[in-house]
Amino acid sequence: VLSEALAEAGLFWTATVVALDLLKRGGRRALWASVLLLTAVPIVANRRIARTFREEALFAPTSFERFIARRDPNGAFRTVGGSRYRLQSALETEQGANDEAQIEFCRRNWTQYMHCLWKRGTVFNDDYDNGDLSRLVSLRNVAFRASSYMDAQAFFGALSLRWAIRFRDQQGLPGFHRVGGDALMDWDEHERAYPEIRLLTSWQEEQGALPAANVLPLLGSGQIVIESGVRKTGAARPGRLWILEKSPERLRLQAQAPDSTWLFVLRGYWNHRTVLLDGAPADDFPAQLAFSAIRVPAGRHTIEWQERVPGAAFSRWGPVVFVFAAVLLLFRKRKAAP
Repeated sequence: VLSEALAEAGLFWTATVVALDLLKRGGRRALWASVLLLTAVPIVANRRIARTFREEALFAPTSFERFIARRDPNGAFRTVGGSRYRLQSALETEQGANDEAQIEFCRRNWTQYMHCLWKRGTVFNDDYDNGDLSRLVSLRNVAFRASSYMDAQAFFGALSLRWAIRFRDQQGLPGFHRVGGDALMDWDEHERAYPEIRLLTSWQEEQGALPAANVLPLLGSGQIVIESGVRKTGAARPGRLWILEKSPERLRLQAQAPDSTWLFVLRGYWNHRTVLLDGAPADDFPAQLAFSAIRVPAGRHTIEWQERVPGAAFSRWGPVVFVFAAVLLLFRKRKAAP
């Protein structure tokens, strides 16, 4: 059908050129004819695309996601696609041969983006457009190395990675054990994972990113390394947290700490946010290389965490500038007309 398809494509291009030529001629009839052609070409060109899958088959949650939803309804933990850290399995190869569009693979492996539709998060999903901040890229490289050591369970548990999924003929990640599965995939749970937002009971402070990276493999269960600018070890008694609001843009919570400690939040460290502790600005520091932490004194406190879009304060004036420029150009054009 190649010759037929090329001939059809040539006709569509010709119709587009004719439509553009009609636009230059002016007049109401020419305008309507041009709009009609430009509208019809993409519609007719796409008539051959068949819908071979129902939306439910493409986007519906998997049985693994439903399992997580029952065990973690508040979304306090994350999931890791364990297959990414192991050699390709025979089951993966066989399944891929029957899934040429990689549709079912995207739903199952939890290394891409499908889980976002189910409001579930990962930490080390693939970064296809290389858009991650450098700290997360570095932490991802550490994760690949940690996956080859069977005593690296503290590394994954500290990052709230409670769940993992892998093909049945692949080895599990350190610290994870099987809790379910099906004929193709195994579902794993970490032996001791910590929530994404928590008051720390043990931590290590370091002077910068390189010392912090060196300390990562040596941390104990639940321990976090924080780049505070000084080198010391700290500990505190367990505190309590009440999460009042949690969204990608805003976090609001109350904390009760018997001792001075740190609040760890599994949100990427960057400069475009505002953090208030009891209404006063608070500095956030890099934690676990790529995430964030703030100091919390002993006592009861209210914390407000607001993410900001870089350049939003300036770009909001874009529509106003556009309208002003459009009116100015229109006025100049009318003034220049004979």
